[in-house]
Amino acid sequence: MNSLRSISAIFALIAMIVPSSAQVVATTPGTTYLAVVGPVGGGVCVSSATPSTCVNPGLGIPLDNYAATSSVDSQFASVNSQLATLNNLARQNTSFAAAVGATHDAIPNAGDRFAVRFNTSSVGNAVGAGVSASANLDDHFRASLNYGAARGQNVVSGGLNFSFH
Repeated sequence: MNSLRSISAIFALIAMIVPSSAQVVATTPGTTYLAVVGPVGGGVCVSSATPSTCVNPGLGIPLDNYAATSSVDSQFASVNSQLATLNNLARQNTSFAAAVGATHDAIPNAGDRFAVRFNTSSVGNAVGAGVSASANLDDHFRASLNYGAARGQNVVSGGLNFSFH
């Protein structure tokens, strides 16, 4: 049993030291090869696979063994399109959050009837700005209107504040 382990260890060591004699064809990495991280050196071929599959350490596994190039290109285009859509949605959401963050009530000081407030906020790389106006209608009621905007997103809010003893 120990001799079997020793032989396996020696074989593994030789396999790592001796570069493969497989032919490595220079190609363009990208949609034609699946990236593989491995030792630097010659490629490794599996001739028992149908069709024969070779791994080029600099490029990876050729995808044309498993799918037509046009199919692979189509899948990459689909994934890129979905990533672009997700990126746009994330940008809209951060802009919306920045616009919401810029909406705060303007509260008149004691004895004042009106107040105006200018606000800014930032979420990620989106910056929002807002303006708020409030009016004390009497000693117990205040009305306010808020507007916030950031990169194509607009938020409007308003309300009445009732205070009592």
